[in-house]
Amino acid sequence: MFTARFLHVLLLASLAVAWVDLDPAIIPTLPEPLEVYSLGDPSFLPHEWLEGIFGDVAHGVKFTKRDDDSSKVYAYNGDELVGFVDKNTGETRIYPDYTKIPAAQNPIDIKHALKIFEHGKDGFPADDTHLELIKGASLVGSTVNDTPYNGNISRRWNDEEPDSIFLTNGLFQRWIEIGGKKYFTTKYSLFPTAGSRRKKSGKKVKANPAEKVAQAIKKALEGKGRIKVNRVDTCYYDSGLRYIQPVYRVLGERLPEDNDHNATATFPILRFFPIGDEPAENVLPGDPSSQEQTPIEPKDYEHTKVARSLKPNYFEARTSLYERVAKPTVTVGRYVVREEREERKFWKDIYLADANGFWSNLASSTSINFVNSQYYWAEPWLYGSSALSFVNSVNLAFTGAHGAHHLFSTWENSGSFEAVRIPSDLPADGYGPEAGGHLAYWIINACSVIPAPIDFPSESYDEAKRRAFDPWWPVFRGGLHAVLGWRTNFFLDDDVAVNTAKMIAEGRPVASAWMDVAIEDKAYKTRVEDEKTGLPLGRAAVIYPCRRDSDKVWQVENLGGPTCLFMRWWNND
Repeated sequence: MFTARFLHVLLLASLAVAWVDLDPAIIPTLPEPLEVYSLGDPSFLPHEWLEGIFGDVAHGVKFTKRDDDSSKVYAYNGDELVGFVDKNTGETRIYPDYTKIPAAQNPIDIKHALKIFEHGKDGFPADDTHLELIKGASLVGSTVNDTPYNGNISRRWNDEEPDSIFLTNGLFQRWIEIGGKKYFTTKYSLFPTAGSRRKKSGKKVKANPAEKVAQAIKKALEGKGRIKVNRVDTCYYDSGLRYIQPVYRVLGERLPEDNDHNATATFPILRFFPIGDEPAENVLPGDPSSQEQTPIEPKDYEHTKVARSLKPNYFEARTSLYERVAKPTVTVGRYVVREEREERKFWKDIYLADANGFWSNLASSTSINFVNSQYYWAEPWLYGSSALSFVNSVNLAFTGAHGAHHLFSTWENSGSFEAVRIPSDLPADGYGPEAGGHLAYWIINACSVIPAPIDFPSESYDEAKRRAFDPWWPVFRGGLHAVLGWRTNFFLDDDVAVNTAKMIAEGRPVASAWMDVAIEDKAYKTRVEDEKTGLPLGRAAVIYPCRRDSDKVWQVENLGGPTCLFMRWWNND
């Protein structure tokens, strides 16, 4: 007997065509060889500056060197991680406490706020490049109450304050001038000294003809489905290691194989290619590999009670069991979209690399005992009728999928066939202890799944808020702590999910970790807009019960049904 999925796969297999649409005319002409720049020794912020900046984040900060091989010195406020300085590279990170940042009462003038950070001053040595301070995205928040009114449950929209801006990013964009033309680098930073002086190396690279470049790009993208390359530009790739080298930045999108109007969002693609035959430094990101553990098939609607750990040997597992007495234990489930057809292997590998990297970073924690409870290929019923045995049976759930507003896929990028709609396909009593489960934190790594009020521009303010918040009330009814995801499309092969896991494992609040990592990821250091919507890629969003901003992953207590929800998102700036 043929199943619905088998027939669906059979139909799409007959339609599937793999091709790369690239017009060589969009490849920039580079008549002159371009300079390669070398990176010198790292430089650091003056100590008094650093103390002042950390002091603004948290008073009484102490710097600590961990007992590991890391070159980083971490800054703690009590047991709260607030930042680090890397002694090898000069990289400096500071993590704000979102719970203590009041809403801005006036517009934020980022250039005035950061005017002391100028190229050539202490800690910001002049070199052969240029720096330009630019305004980045702002963190916006919105609250909705759900309170009794005249004996009935009614959302009191008129009592809500307008959306508030809490902070604005200021970024230093590095650029190189050659022949009167600006070439931007791929690395932005709040602190441009997070690295080294950039000096001319004496090496130059001559660009290949456009036709040869087009052939190389097509060859690299072949076999990845229907790919349309929308733009190719020239920039400098800053590895942070030895060189800054000229590259072609290729921006494209993967199109649905079947022209399905019900498909989820097209996936944007970002790739870098050397302009010449040989890169100055072979560090350009390549295709993912999924040689690690893969998910298993869920059977009989019951989950396997034995945890499938990635611990490499018995003795390490014994150590973890011994340490569990002193550490909080957090169970983890990962659920990955099915990419079953051979022509979609590239996308399957990306999803698996993300899910495996997510677990690997959690497992590296020295203070939390993460248990690898579930790793399954996704099915709709894992989230719905059998949620208590699957998604709602773990404390931290990671979903890797294609997405759209309040919807994600479990089979390829279909938005209709075996998709999960929020909230209609989820349990009516939500997720969490109040619903008989254990889920506290849910990361949905799928495009556009958490739209903010700003994403309904044609609606009135009140209606936009309703459309953004209403689908989530039933989800939180069971005592859930937070849902993390995206309000726009994003690059699937970014490092946001993987690095968020690292921050969570180091004790950062879950919601803050996601928002911090998303705005700092290298894929979004240069603003890239979606070809169809015009919105910037990589704008994250989180939603959680009010006053739960600082919840850490081991805080899994039953919150009950919320009377107030708060959403934060990075805006379109």
